[in-house]
Formats: sequence, C-alpha cells, structure tokens
Amino acid sequence: MTTALEGLRVLELSTGMASAMAGMLLAEYGAEVIKVEPPGGDPRRGSPAFIVNDRAKKSVVLDLKSADGLEKFKSLVPTADGLIDGLAPGTADRLGIGYNALSAINPRLVYFAITGFGERGPLRDLPGYESIVSAKSGRMASQEGFRAGPIFTPTPTASYGAAMLAVQGMLGALYARQKTGKGQRLHASLLNAMTAYDMGGFVHQISRNDQAGPVVGVMPLAFMTALCKDRRFIQMASRQPHLFRNWMKTLGLEHLYEDSAFHKMPDLFPSQQDMLALLEMVESKMKERTVEEWLELFTTSDVGGDPFLTTKEFMEHPQTVENGRRSIVLDPTVGETVQIGPMINFSETPAVVGPPAPALGQHTAEVLGALRTNGRTAAQGPASPASLRYPLEGVTIVECAYFYAVPFALTMLAEMGARIIKVEPPEGDPMRRNFASVYTKTMQGKDSVVLNLKSPEGQEIVHKLVAGADIFIHNFRPGTPKRIKIDYRTLSAINPRLVYIYGSCYGSKGPWLHRTGFHSTPNALAGSGIIESGLGNPPRDRHFPDPASALGAAACAMIGLHSRERTGKGQYMETTMLTSMGYALSSWNLEYKDKPQDLMPDQGQHGYHALHRLYETGDGWLFLMCPKEEDWRNLSEALGLASLQTDSRFSAAEERRANDAELARVIEVALGGRSAAQWEQDLLAAGVPAVRADGTSHSDFMLNSSHARENGLAVEDELLAGGPFWRVSNCIEFSELSSRSDSPRPLGWATEDILREIGYTDRQIDDLAEKGVTRAVGHGLPAG
Repeated sequence: MTTALEGLRVLELSTGMASAMAGMLLAEYGAEVIKVEPPGGDPRRGSPAFIVNDRAKKSVVLDLKSADGLEKFKSLVPTADGLIDGLAPGTADRLGIGYNALSAINPRLVYFAITGFGERGPLRDLPGYESIVSAKSGRMASQEGFRAGPIFTPTPTASYGAAMLAVQGMLGALYARQKTGKGQRLHASLLNAMTAYDMGGFVHQISRNDQAGPVVGVMPLAFMTALCKDRRFIQMASRQPHLFRNWMKTLGLEHLYEDSAFHKMPDLFPSQQDMLALLEMVESKMKERTVEEWLELFTTSDVGGDPFLTTKEFMEHPQTVENGRRSIVLDPTVGETVQIGPMINFSETPAVVGPPAPALGQHTAEVLGALRTNGRTAAQGPASPASLRYPLEGVTIVECAYFYAVPFALTMLAEMGARIIKVEPPEGDPMRRNFASVYTKTMQGKDSVVLNLKSPEGQEIVHKLVAGADIFIHNFRPGTPKRIKIDYRTLSAINPRLVYIYGSCYGSKGPWLHRTGFHSTPNALAGSGIIESGLGNPPRDRHFPDPASALGAAACAMIGLHSRERTGKGQYMETTMLTSMGYALSSWNLEYKDKPQDLMPDQGQHGYHALHRLYETGDGWLFLMCPKEEDWRNLSEALGLASLQTDSRFSAAEERRANDAELARVIEVALGGRSAAQWEQDLLAAGVPAVRADGTSHSDFMLNSSHARENGLAVEDELLAGGPFWRVSNCIEFSELSSRSDSPRPLGWATEDILREIGYTDRQIDDLAEKGVTRAVGHGLPAG
C-alpha cells in the first residue's frame, strides 16, 4: 500500500517534544523526515521520549556552526518541501538558515517555526520549556489540586498541541502551494497551543458553601470522580440528560426526579444546598459496589463512566489493542519496545510504525550521497498559479458532530479558510444549549444548517451536501451513522473522492465501542488522571483531553486531504480521543525491559524532583528547572550554595536523585528570604530557567498581558445576541496568507442560503421547515 504523505521531504531541526513529534507524525504517514543533528546529537537522545518521538526518521549529523556543515545543509534545502524549526527564537537567523535565507534557495519551501513564548513581546527570550511556559502563563496557578498555591502540570499538553498545529499548518500551506506555487513561513508557540485548551472556564470542583439562587450543576455531578467499594475510583461521564437518568436509575435514585428540587438534574438545581444533597447521596451509593461491578452495570444500562488506569494498563486495554493503537518496535538501543501506535487509522494509506528512532548520523552518507547521484528536487509548481487569500480556500467540510473535540477541530480548519457546513438537529448542538461560554469556540466561522437527520428529507439534503464536499466528519457512536444513512459506504458511493473521518472516543472495535465518551474518558483511561494527581493522591478529572483530541483530529483531516490530493481517491479514516491522549503521554506510554521509572509528580504536586519543581519563596511561588548540568552549577552559585557542587550528596546527577528530598529542603530554605519576582530576575540573569508561577491567572495572562497582546493571542469579538467579548485568537501565523477569524453565528443561520445553493426553491424550503426537517431562520437572524 502507498502512504498518505509519500513523496514529501521535510527537514527537522528539533530541540524538544513539539518539533520532534510533528516530524514523527509526518514520517509515519510517509514523508521522508531528515532530522539534522549537531555532532553531539540531540540532547534528548537516550531518553524514553526520544525513542518514541523520533521514530521513523533519518538522522544526518551536520555542524551548522561550521562553513562545511552550513554548505551541506543548504544543499539539502532545494530538495525539501518543508522544514520544522524548533530552535530558540532568532537562532536559525544567526546561523544563516532562517526563512529569508532558505526561501532564496527554495521559494517553494514551507517553513514552520515553533517557539516557547512567541516571536514578539517581553517574554520572547525566556527558556521555552513546557513547564516554564506553563508556570509563567498562569496555567499552574489556575489548576486545582490538593493544596493551596500553583499546581505542577505534568502532561505536556502545549508541546503536544504545538506538534499538531505544525502538522496542520504545514500541510495546509502545502495544499495552498499546489495552487500558488509558493512556499511561506509559519509560526506557532507553546503559548499558541495553550490557547487551544481554553474551553471557556470549566469548573470541576464545587464549593461546599451554600449560596442563594439556581445553580448549574452539570460538571460536579455528571463528571464526578467517584470512590467505589474497592477504594478505586470511577470517572463518571454522564453528561447528557438521558445518560444521567440512566445513572440515577442504576443507583436506585430515579424516584428523585419526582422531587421539584431534582426534576431538572443534572443541569439545574434550586440551590447549592440541593445540589450538594444529591452529591452526597450519589457518593454514598457509589461506595456500595466495586469498580468492576459498576462497569458491568453501566455497560448494559448506557451509563457513561470509566476506570482510572495507569499508562501501562491503558496500553494493554482491549480498546487500545483491538483498535490497533499500540505497536511493537525493535529499538537498536533498548531492544523490543511497546509504544503508542498510529494516531490515525486509514483504510487505504495506513501509517508505517516500525522503523525505530535512528542512530546518531545513521543516514548522513546516504542522504548527502544521494544529492551527488540523483540531485532530488522538490515537486514543481502549477502551470497557472492561482491567487489565494486563505490556505484552505475552496475546501468544503461537512460536519455532523456534537460537543467539543470534533467541532473544535473543524474550527481550526475554518481558521485556515475551509468552509465548514455544520449540520445540527432542530434543537442545536448540545454545546450551544449547555455551555454558552464554550460554544463560541466550536461554532466560529461555520455555516450552521438545521436538519432532522432521522427524516428521509434531511438525509437527502446531507447527501447533496456531501456530493460537493472534500471532507465529511462525525463523532456518533457505531451504528448511528448507518441508521441515518451517513455511513462511509453510503457517502463514498455518492462521492468517491470524499475524505470520510470518524472522530471517535473509544474506536470502532473492542468491547467498549458502543459506550458513551466525553473529555473525562481519555483522562481516566489513558493515564493522565493518575499522572496529574501526584503520587498517593486520588485521581483527578482534567478537561484538556477534549482540546487535545481536537488538535489530533484536525491534523488527521489535513493528512487525509493531502492523501486525497496525491492519489485522487477518498478513504475512511478514524482517530480516537484515547489515542490523542496516548500521544500527549507518549513517553509514559512506552514499555521496554529496564526502562527507567517514569517521572511522576510528588504528593504535594510540586514537580518531578528538586531541580524540576515549584518552590514557595518569601513572597509567592517560583518554578525552576535545571535540565543541564550547567543549569545546576548556575543555580547553586546564584543561591550562594556553590559548595553543594562538591558535596558527595549532590555532586552528580545520580547522587542528587538519591538525595532528592534533602536537596529540595536545602533549595527551599535558600529561596525563603526573597520574593518570587526577585528570584526570577536574578536566576534568569544567572542562566537558570526559573519564573514566578503565581503572578497571574491563566485566563488573565492570555487575554490581558502585554506579552499576549503583542503576540496576538486575544482578539475582541461580538455575539449577535450577547455583545462584545474577548476570546483567544487563531493558533497559527502565516507569512503569505491570512487566517480567518469569524464570529460564532446562531443556530440555523445559513440553512436557507445553503438549501438554495444545492437547488431547493423557496417553496420547498418553506415545506421542509413546516415538516420539521429544518429550522430555517433566515440569514443572520438570532436563534437558539
């Protein structure tokens, strides 16, 4: 079988997870990814992260600080379609390999730069490590934990997100290049990626204090982390009213619906006291059975709920194995490994998972020798170049999906210029009804069309829309698409060039394929709920799996579109929320003999160890990390503790790890006499990655800080029936083409216009509305 990205060549200059994972994903779907390393190699070599995130690539060693190395690198540029720059801001330009220099050699080059804090603003040159970005941006300060103060965030969501943005953006720019003949420069930062996770301020915990007035209770009840009889926990996921009622029935509490205080649960309660009363009843009931007993009942009763698994248990779970989401890779350094498998399942152009991470310089002679023998060049441009405003201008996507993960994936593609026709039921996507602050992100830039897909007329309209579409995507549970005639067999017969995507939670195979899933499902099953909680603490519910899945689904769509453009054929594709989180936790989702113990936050949720940790200072909290030996030396000297460098307990990394608790106490005492802001200034000046971690909330930083504004992270918008508001901006910057930034629109606003486009008369449109097939409200009018 051919591969989706066959024929592409991408050069990679990576120094962290984001750029490395982007290259890995491109490589596994067929691109030739050449990892250019310095003579000493990528510093990540030897780590579990390198084993996973650098598989399937070629390694070429070049000293870019030398004239010879620079010349050889530049000789590769005319042969490349893309380049991933994961270096610190300004580094590539200083080396003479920035975009301006390379585009002069190859004007068709698509150059994607990934930074930590962005390319402008006062924080531009701060160390761009995931944890530093998380601390300085207020993300740690905004996390809920088991103590007061900022909470360490172990899951590398920003790095994973930036990797997915790089795949989306590069393939979007390559799609545009087919029409314009021109390359361009793109950029996204870890901060840009973090904006994708801002879902509108979800609240997972509730106060035990009473308050007056009606209370919305969805999150603390429907997404309860419930302690069971065996002292294990289940993460509930009974978000929809019918799922919640099924749960109450299973608990023997269905009679409560007859009480006026509970008849609107889980969405609304007369008071906080009423909601807390139900919460206590449910907590008591859940302790009556073990996790396995509840899961058996939930499976037969259509109740959403999942056990908390370790990453090892996740890799062995039937939903992982039977959906082909784990792979055996024979690594030359550590032997046989079990790794997270392909992110996307393709019916015609599957991933090739198996080539391990390369040895240092393994392909230097091969790649440079090929230049002398055959002079490979990148694909040539179109005979008649077109003019585009947006990268995905002309692409049409039909979306039949609810809630967040898949809809937000399409928002990101709308930002690149794709036309998204969102098909909604007469009552609208449930996200509109229940999360007004969140739906603004999932409805941005979309044409909302109201259709009753249970009716033959509604199905006929979808079929006409699909006939002219490039991509169709849904997230319904297996069986539903066939019942409403939007399954792959039906739609591919109408449009053989259709890229058909199932944005699944559990996957289309395995014993749990029919279970309901929300953000809480991958949080529990993929291992992040345990990792996020800290050693010895109860697991936690985090909402980031929804945006993480959206980022993965958008990358999936772009790979599928590129494959279609290359082969001329559509195909069936499937991504899962579980696998998306598996990628975010890729270094944990790796098993091999004698693997070092995975890093886990301490019980106090401060960090991994004394040199990667939050500290409480004399005034405020500081996060510091010392990934290099020179960082440790700089830290000890800046703290006035240079003697520790020769102390037998701390002189070497192995000894420091063995005496970690004692080292943390020494550093904490040294930091106690001054403020976090003062320490940040002094330690950064001394070359130590360290920042204040409680200076702002995450939302305030993203929307109001001068740095965020200078990098365009926030834009002012306006709802037709809600007034002005601020929201986070588009995630990717394009040098030559624009990103689209449209406002969210009301339910059904485009119904009439689109029906006319596909041939319906005004009389037919009125008849469809009268029958309840549509809810045609007219262009631009508020509804829903």
